[in-house]
Amino acid sequence: MERFYLLDIARGVAAIAVAIFHYKLFYAYNLSSENFAPENQPFYDYIKLIYEHGWIAVQFFFLLSGFIFFKLYLKRIKEKNLSFYNFLILRISRLYPLHFITLIIVLIIYLVLKENNFTNPIQADLEHFFYNLFLIHEWGLKSYASFNEPSWSISVELLMYIIFFYLALKTNIIFYSFLIILISSILFFKFKFLGYGGYCFFIGGLSYILIKNLKINQKNKILILSLLIFFSGILSSYFIDNSKLNKIIILTIFFPSLINLFYLINNYSPRFGKKLSLIGDISYSIYLIHFPLILFILIILSILDLKINFNSMTVFCTYLIFTFLISFFSYKLIEIPFKKILRKKYIKNDK
Repeated sequence: MERFYLLDIARGVAAIAVAIFHYKLFYAYNLSSENFAPENQPFYDYIKLIYEHGWIAVQFFFLLSGFIFFKLYLKRIKEKNLSFYNFLILRISRLYPLHFITLIIVLIIYLVLKENNFTNPIQADLEHFFYNLFLIHEWGLKSYASFNEPSWSISVELLMYIIFFYLALKTNIIFYSFLIILISSILFFKFKFLGYGGYCFFIGGLSYILIKNLKINQKNKILILSLLIFFSGILSSYFIDNSKLNKIIILTIFFPSLINLFYLINNYSPRFGKKLSLIGDISYSIYLIHFPLILFILIILSILDLKINFNSMTVFCTYLIFTFLISFFSYKLIEIPFKKILRKKYIKNDK
């Protein structure tokens, strides 16, 4: 399968942004010797946007997924060269092993914290465990965020994959994509995360169709996308205090343009970014592991009855280094082996 190294790197940067955004949890869980003041967080002057708006990196994941799925799978599904069964195995083998392992880890942490009467920020019960187990916890079923909380987006991704597959079989994918975007925009007011997922996934997909069918040469496409990124960035900054308009501009113009620009650059120079592609490889592990790591640190500091100055740049860098190291080994020892085993065992030859 072809690789788009710049998109891999972008996914990795987005995963790191989420891990940094959640750094404030160390203060929320009363682990810091210093009171929380946003401006005192490490390197705040340089990464203020990530500390304050890093959550939007998850929406970037949805946009990127939509783009990639329309690029890699739309034609194969439409021409019936990929069955729903195999499509589902491909996705589950990629997502589920690490999700399951981190779910069990967070369950164990929850039980340890509860047994020892330590501060326990994890919300959990048997009902939500089964929702999480089957990756359906963000399908409008949950009562609260539970277990490995960042996995909500994986649940939404899985639902978008299923919807995408069946829409890809339709004659007019553009019409149905716009329909899902409209439904998602309405759904947002009741089920925010589902709304985000549907809107962003299909905006990302449509952006690929648009750039693919634009009848101009690649250099002009790159120029147009660069201008869109520039002007939408300025426009977004102008509406920074109007969060709704700001989000619409970023999610509908800025991010999709950026994704398409990276894609076109890699089309022009296929190996560009390859040396940094590892950051994309371990992005999924970074995303799912950083939260259990924070909880594990909570256990250790609770047992030792210790607090740390999380305003320290050394502590911040140590947190990121451990996140990267664990994610690297997770990718090598969990993601790749389990993916290969599941695909070898369950993938069937499509006719």
